Amino acid sequence: MLAFRLFPFVEALLIVVLFILPLKKLSFFKKLLLSTVLTLCCLKLYVYVFTGGDMMDPKLSRYPAMFCDIGYFFSIFVFIFLLLRLFINGLYKLIRLNIKKYVLPPHSMRYALLFMSMSFMLSILGVYNGFALPKVKNYDIAIQDLAPAADNYKIALLADLHISAPTTLEEISEIVAMTNALSPDLIVIAGDFVDGSIPELHHMTRLLFDLKAKDGIYAVSGNHELYSNYIAWIHYFTEGGIRFLENKATLIKDEHGTGLFNLAGIIDISATRFNLPRYDIVGTLSACDAAYPIVFLSHQPKIAPEVLGKVDLMLSGHTHGGLMPGLREIVARANNGFVSGLYDLGKTRVIVSNGTRIWAGAPLRINNPAEISLITLKTLKAPEVMQANNG
Repeated sequence: MLAFRLFPFVEALLIVVLFILPLKKLSFFKKLLLSTVLTLCCLKLYVYVFTGGDMMDPKLSRYPAMFCDIGYFFSIFVFIFLLLRLFINGLYKLIRLNIKKYVLPPHSMRYALLFMSMSFMLSILGVYNGFALPKVKNYDIAIQDLAPAADNYKIALLADLHISAPTTLEEISEIVAMTNALSPDLIVIAGDFVDGSIPELHHMTRLLFDLKAKDGIYAVSGNHELYSNYIAWIHYFTEGGIRFLENKATLIKDEHGTGLFNLAGIIDISATRFNLPRYDIVGTLSACDAAYPIVFLSHQPKIAPEVLGKVDLMLSGHTHGGLMPGLREIVARANNGFVSGLYDLGKTRVIVSNGTRIWAGAPLRINNPAEISLITLKTLKAPEVMQANNG
C-alpha cells in the first residue's frame, strides 16, 4: 500500500526529469508549466483529499471525475511512452556500444509532441469507453445432464456495477431496462455493486430492485462490498429482493416445481481480511443436489482451479476484462489466467464478465467494452456427450 501511494510521486519525478527537462527548445516557463500540469495529473489520488473522498469513492460527480481521469491517464500514457523510449534507446546503445546514440532523442520536441498527443487521445478514448453503456454479449453453454426443461434457459449476468458518486441515475436505469428487455429466466450479479454508503447511493441502487426475472435475482459479494460496510449493504439488497448466496446453494426449479440446476455461490475470497467468514467451496457444493448440474458464482475468477470438474459453469467478474491490451496480460496472471470471456475446461466452463460498468478508481477501457452477459443453457445431446467424453 505504501508503494502504491508513493508511485504517483515517483512517476511525476521521472516525467519531469527525463521527459520535460531534456526538451531544449522549451523555455523555462513552459517547462515549469508543463511540469506542474503533468505532476497534478499524476497525483489524482491526492486530489480526492479535497473532495472528501478516496480512490474507492472519489465523491466527484460524473464530469469532474471524467476530467480528472483523463488527466490521470494522460500522465500514465506519457509515463508508458517514456519507459518505452528509455528501453528502445537503451537497447540501441547496447547494440551500437555507444552511449551517445539515440533512436528517439530525449530532446526532440517532435517526439515529445507525438507522445503527448497519442497519450491525450488514448486517455480520452479510454475514459469515454470506460463510462459507456454496456453491450450484450451472448453465450450458448451446453451442459451434460441438464434437464430438458432447462433447455434454452436464459441467465443474465451482471458484474462490477460499481455504483458511486460519478454514476448517474440514467446509467443504472438504462442497464436495468437493457437487462429486463432480454427477458431472462434468472438474473445473477457477480459482486462489486457499490463504492460508497447507503445514504449517498440509495437514489441509484434502489433502481436495481426493478430488475425482473421469472426465477428471481441472485448475487454474491465482491471485494468492494467489503470496503463499503458489507453487512449493511447485504441487508439492504436482501430487503430489496436480491438473494445472496454467500457460501450457499439453492435448487432452481421451473413453474411446476421440477428441478433444473443448482445455483451456488461463495462470499468474496478476501472476506477474512474483514473478520467475515472464509469462502467455503466444499461446504457450498455439498449443499447442492447431486442429481442436477451446478452453476457457480464467485466474484473473483482466480479460484476457478478449485472448482474444476466439480461444477458445470462458473460465472465471475472482478477483472474488468483487463482494461486494455498489455495490462490485460498482467491482470490475467494475477487471476490464474482468467481475465475475460469463456474458458472451456472440459466439464467446467468459466465465464468472466468484462464488467457491466467500471470502477471509478480506474475508469479505462480500450478494446474491452463493458457487458451484460446473456447465457443460454443447452442440453448436451447424446452425440455431443460421446464426443465430449472421447475428446
